[in-house]
Amino acid sequence: MTTPVTMEFLVVLTLAKSLGNGMRQSTLIRTVTASAGSTRQGLLSWALNEAGPDMAGSNIMFFSAEPNALPFPEQEVAR
Repeated sequence: MTTPVTMEFLVVLTLAKSLGNGMRQSTLIRTVTASAGSTRQGLLSWALNEAGPDMAGSNIMFFSAEPNALPFPEQEVAR
């Protein structure tokens, strides 16, 4: 049996919702671990759910889902 492959993502979602006389805006910044086969649509759905019921029906102003790990160049191992 093989272990599922996972990767951590940084998800940023900004929502805006009209409130009659004004506007409500919310930005969610979270990390989430996704399994192999996960999709950006799945991460967006997760983030919308995390935003809570107060922001239901909002317009999506910004969405980003990128690997959280920073790429570092390979370093030579001292021998």
